[in-house]
Amino acid sequence: MDKRVKNVIIVDDTADNFGGTAQIAYITAVVLRDCGYNVVYFAGCGPIHSRLNGFKVVVANERPFLESANKVSGAINGLHSGKTYKKFCSLLNEFNPDDTVVHVHSWTHALSSSIFDAIADLGFNVLVTLHEYFLVCPNGGFYDFKKHEICHLKPCSAKCIQCNCDKRSYGQKLYRVARIAIQNRSIRRAHPKFCYLSDFTYDIMRGSEFDDGMPCILPNPISVEGEFSPGIPSEKCGYLFVGRFDKEKNPELFCRALTSLGLPGTLCGSGPEFERLRDAYPNLNFLGWCDKDILAEQFKTTKALVMTSSWYEASPLVCLEAMLTSGIPSIVPDTCGAIAYIKDGENGLLFKNGDVSSLCEAISKLEDSRYYEMLCESTSLSVPSLQEDRSYETYAKRVINLYEGLYV
Repeated sequence: MDKRVKNVIIVDDTADNFGGTAQIAYITAVVLRDCGYNVVYFAGCGPIHSRLNGFKVVVANERPFLESANKVSGAINGLHSGKTYKKFCSLLNEFNPDDTVVHVHSWTHALSSSIFDAIADLGFNVLVTLHEYFLVCPNGGFYDFKKHEICHLKPCSAKCIQCNCDKRSYGQKLYRVARIAIQNRSIRRAHPKFCYLSDFTYDIMRGSEFDDGMPCILPNPISVEGEFSPGIPSEKCGYLFVGRFDKEKNPELFCRALTSLGLPGTLCGSGPEFERLRDAYPNLNFLGWCDKDILAEQFKTTKALVMTSSWYEASPLVCLEAMLTSGIPSIVPDTCGAIAYIKDGENGLLFKNGDVSSLCEAISKLEDSRYYEMLCESTSLSVPSLQEDRSYETYAKRVINLYEGLYV
């Protein structure tokens, strides 16, 4: 049976290769093109990365709103950009709503919710993958950046509005509250189909005005280069942190735990906390930013990957990457989106968010050679099903079925 959808317009804040959301937007474009669809990329800003060569790419703005030369103009456009609306309408007018779907991945940094008004005004069907929590939470993270802890307040309630939780300032918080109100009005007009990355992210956003009680789960895909190489458990040594050196990623928890236990640890990544932690913990190995080849080597030689994020990490793929590369388990917080596929005692261990004693206890379990070998074997056994579930082919099938379902 012929597919109804012929064209797909991928929408994302950036056309550059920056961040996990941009990576999934790009993968979506590639797998759909390979399935024979005409794919167009509409981005909030550039630069246009070379990986998008061969795609038609339309860029709405020169830079993200926060980086605008005129801060007042940038702030106004961040609420609802007329320029973005006009550019998107111009692009949409080249297509027929009867055979074209819009797939939105992000819109808050360089596009604004005016994209949804364009979609509504021109009558297109739209699918939205919720990579973050900006649909309901003003700062997008359900996280108090001042206290460095998860926020449990009802989004946009009186208590939420009074809470100074934003990374920048309280004024920025109020701005984001106003943006949510304008955003939700535009989104209601477009009637999008929302996709959550896992049951974990759905549970966090459950009960919002856009929750119809029938969540659509669309896990992010991942592809690992090279053959699966589990190695010999007894030859692996030390523990690995991979991530941005920010407070919410909490790399210092990793440093404290490994230092307390007197065990070797390696940290891959960069960010504002890098130099301070490197100087404070000379017993650990700080590699800085690492490319895929270096990371793959680390996965093959270390005992486990350790995630320490303090916030609701939505869909970290690095744990999957570690498992699919070398079969090593991961140790993750009990408030992390990785629990969608990390099962305690099967292919990893969970610890209490922010609790160094709990993390030390989990790491200590892996120092028992018999237990570690058992966990490595169990982790390796889970790899084939994870490879199939997160493959590009499976992802393409899921996305295409969702597109066709928009016309039912």
